[in-house]
Amino acid sequence: AKEKNVEGVVVYYTYDASFLPPDAPIASGREEIRAVWTQLLANPDVSWQTTRVEVSSAGDLAYATGTYEITVDASEDNPVSEIGKWVAVLKKQSDGTWKQVVGIFNSDGPAASE
Repeated sequence: AKEKNVEGVVVYYTYDASFLPPDAPIASGREEIRAVWTQLLANPDVSWQTTRVEVSSAGDLAYATGTYEITVDASEDNPVSEIGKWVAVLKKQSDGTWKQVVGIFNSDGPAASE
């Protein structure tokens, strides 16, 4: 994602994964997840930090949590940053790799007023 490589991100999802971005419908499957990541990576700066990873005792499921920051250009010379948190659920594949089956992220900030 740091390299703005959408395909490099999407390959880490299962074909039937679900991604739950804020203020949007659930993205189901790689095609819809690709569309969400294409929009996310269009921002000037996207970064995240993993703060915790836990693996099930059976060794086939795991979850990871962390924080993120996205900076967007709201207007010329006026970037706006959003800070938030994320959770990813991963499943070990038959080839030994881990792929995300469910992911969600949301802002730490207050909800937008209407």
